[in-house]
Amino acid sequence: MRLHRFFIKEKIEKGKETKIDNPELLHQWTKVFRLSSSDRVIVFNGNGFEYEGYFRVLNKKEAVLFLDKENKIDNKPKIELHIFQSIIKKDNFELIAQKCTEIGVSAFHPIISERSEKKDLNIERLNKIVTEASEQSGRGSVPKVFIPVKLEDSIKDFSDDLFMLDFDGKPLSSSLRAKRGNPGLNNKIGLLLGPEGGWSDKERELLREKGIKSVSLGKQVLRAETASIVASALILIG
Repeated sequence: MRLHRFFIKEKIEKGKETKIDNPELLHQWTKVFRLSSSDRVIVFNGNGFEYEGYFRVLNKKEAVLFLDKENKIDNKPKIELHIFQSIIKKDNFELIAQKCTEIGVSAFHPIISERSEKKDLNIERLNKIVTEASEQSGRGSVPKVFIPVKLEDSIKDFSDDLFMLDFDGKPLSSSLRAKRGNPGLNNKIGLLLGPEGGWSDKERELLREKGIKSVSLGKQVLRAETASIVASALILIG
């Protein structure tokens, strides 16, 4: 039987107890999964390892886990991918967050662009989605979700390679081959993706002035969420 897997913020170490009093987790364990004392689970906290153990105590007020197994997580992608996604419809943005987390994206930077139909997002809900997707997919860390900001503000402190997904760009696959063929290049990438209506001419000009290269997924017209998921898979899985 496959064990349930959970992200916790507490310090964890093999051979020791870990006390947890997070109300949301306690509710999930006792009410949703109906776990009890002696049941086994897997936990991780982003330190590169996951730990298996059993509950010595579990009730609605606290849990005490004893961790007796430790495994190194070795599925971290070779490229650290940051998705700069223009805000799109709520359900579609949440789909991007879930699926791109499963693929291995490291961070999400929501962008308020000129053609965004919405200007805000429920960051708390997005953090819950990426946490659950991290638990399910077996990854060793949870992606960071930034607060929404305007396009220019979102990229001003990102000093690594940035690409803009657009129709007139070079094929994304060839740009990746060039990057992977040069081992001296930084393995951190930022990918900018527009909203449902695409980038405005003003935004395209702004990005080109900053030296950001355009890349393309081909001639097909993809939905914004499809483009984000496909591009992430090409970059991280190949």
